[in-house]
Amino acid sequence: MKNSLKSLLATVAVLAVSAGASEAADLDVQRIIEDPTYAATISGGFSHTWSEFNGDAPDEGFDWNSPFGEAAVLWRPTGLLNIQSDFAFHSHRLDISDGKGPSGNIALDQWHTGGVVFWRDPMMGLFGIDGAVGGIDFGQAIDVFRIGGRGEWFAGDMATIGGGVGYHNLDLGSGKPDFDGVNFNAFVNFYVNEDLALKAKFDYAHFDVSGEDFSIDAWSIGGEAEYMLRSMFGGNSSVFVGGRYAEFDTNDDFSLEHAQIFVGFRSYFVTGGSLANHHRTNTVDNTNTLLERVPFLPF
Repeated sequence: MKNSLKSLLATVAVLAVSAGASEAADLDVQRIIEDPTYAATISGGFSHTWSEFNGDAPDEGFDWNSPFGEAAVLWRPTGLLNIQSDFAFHSHRLDISDGKGPSGNIALDQWHTGGVVFWRDPMMGLFGIDGAVGGIDFGQAIDVFRIGGRGEWFAGDMATIGGGVGYHNLDLGSGKPDFDGVNFNAFVNFYVNEDLALKAKFDYAHFDVSGEDFSIDAWSIGGEAEYMLRSMFGGNSSVFVGGRYAEFDTNDDFSLEHAQIFVGFRSYFVTGGSLANHHRTNTVDNTNTLLERVPFLPF
């Protein structure tokens, strides 16, 4: 399953590049030059993840079923300055009703509340700083803090190219070691036409455990297709579907692998026009893939 998903994601990336290059010249994207004073997005959906331990641990697979919701509100007080507040909640539910453990579901809840301050020209790009506090809850609570910087370049009608870098800290509680380190992400959104976008994204994070000779390197690669529903919900909502592959590798040759598929629904408020215009005048994504969208187990 994981090898098939890797091949599928590679194919999606190749098709996205081909589609964007071939149709960019004919793309007639409606733009709204002025950013709105207020804007918002709300999205929700469901993901399914296949996970497997490798290395010194027994090779065992298990599944997660995960409803999720994300929301953000944007305020533009003046000029190019934007101030955003956002929240996300991903509830990863481990199904162990197959006889390997007690019947029912065990929840691994990963969430954040945060914000972004950024400067954006909807015809050129943006740069800014982001931050969040949150948690990873699975019987015991892990407090999460992260802060970083980001930038995006609007490559005409064809694409948006962006990325970010930041610092994160995971506090396991009094008397327990902290996990801290750096994270990095990069993405490209190809706009096939006014209503369809194909996205490819890479995420990386490194975790050092305080006071111990132990570290984790995590990475993820994924793809997503988003399509505007022009004839429904006022024409400002979309559906999205995608998949990602992720690995968490320790320095003692232990690893956890995830293969995930997801589907969801997103509504844009205040902004209008093409999907590219929504992306370039509405809120920005402040949800961390490796700390929220895929199950994070602190080994």
